[in-house]
Amino acid sequence: MSKKKKWIIAISTIIILGLGIGGYIFTKSKFNSEEGAGEIFPTKVSDMMGGMEASAGGLFAGVVEPKETEKIFLSSERGTVKEVFVKEGDVVKANDQLFSYENAEGEMELKQKAIDLDIANSSVKQKKSEIWSLEKQIKNAAAEEKSALREQVAQAETDLKLAKFEVEKANLEYQEMKKKVNNNIVRAKVNGLVQKVDEEQKQSTGGENQGEQQPSGPFMQIYNTDAYFVKGNVNELIKDELQVGQEVNVVSRKNPEQKWPGKIIEIGKLPVDEGTDEMGGMGMDEMAMNPQASNYPFQVQLTEHEGLEFGYHVFIELKGEEASQEVMLPTDMIVMDGEKPFVWTVADEKVKKQEVELGKEMPDMMMTVIKSGLTKDDYVIFPDDTVKEGKKVTIDDSLEEHQ
Repeated sequence: MSKKKKWIIAISTIIILGLGIGGYIFTKSKFNSEEGAGEIFPTKVSDMMGGMEASAGGLFAGVVEPKETEKIFLSSERGTVKEVFVKEGDVVKANDQLFSYENAEGEMELKQKAIDLDIANSSVKQKKSEIWSLEKQIKNAAAEEKSALREQVAQAETDLKLAKFEVEKANLEYQEMKKKVNNNIVRAKVNGLVQKVDEEQKQSTGGENQGEQQPSGPFMQIYNTDAYFVKGNVNELIKDELQVGQEVNVVSRKNPEQKWPGKIIEIGKLPVDEGTDEMGGMGMDEMAMNPQASNYPFQVQLTEHEGLEFGYHVFIELKGEEASQEVMLPTDMIVMDGEKPFVWTVADEKVKKQEVELGKEMPDMMMTVIKSGLTKDDYVIFPDDTVKEGKKVTIDDSLEEHQ
């Protein structure tokens, strides 16, 4: 069977709660029933596992997202939009020009602030000149006049301090207004993709609409393309299988052969709100698990992303030989001979009793892990009264081709 066929089988089986179990029930009901009495039809372990193989190996639904989104809001204090240098879909680099402001009122206010600063500086000069003149008079004044002149000097010095304070205040206001007026170019802060340019906001700034309520949304939005992320959800029943730093593959839904490497960088500590589905559909693991269990968000950072676009729906596949080689069977395929578990398999076209070592049971999936004694390429038989060791069996390869 081709990889593509196996992938299709895996996806289909998970979506309807594991057709691996469904196929097994079909085999059990048809081939080892009175309808098929006298004949035994083995089933390949990998086909019986079906979607459970994907679930055990870790298969989750995900959506490609940017590292961050730069949102740029218009500022009425800086004026109105004069010119936009980019359009939706453009790729920009940090510090690239995005758009410019035009601020006629600001320029007028800047001129007024400059005048206020000049007046404050003139007041300082005037107070300094007054003090100099009074001190000169004191030197030439009679003794009875000096006391009054010194009082005037003291008052003039106080006035000078106040005048200097007014200069500092006027200078700060001037510099602040100068920044607003002269800083009329808005530049990108990140490398990214221009995802949004709201032309309606551009047209509504200034003029007759200047007194209207400012829009709440951003005028421009840029996706940071320095890194791509994939966001997924994991059911609480298998949440412990995920670890921060764990390597994964992100798999294309259109072409399962196309994969991008990445690693888990975050696992949420709080469940996703009930009734909300940020993925646009349940995760693959959710369908194979208890639907009453909570789901937790997790995030994957991609090390490669060529060919991916933001918003793409993909699959997240856990890496690791252990997961990919793990064998599972429906629990009632296992027979106990005293304390020794075994399954019926096929060897040389005959029924064989094969001892196995059991791993963990998964009651929600009605499956049990087989630690040793069986591989995915082996064929197994449902244990009923028609199965006897040494009995001849038929393996029909056409069954596999139609899976």
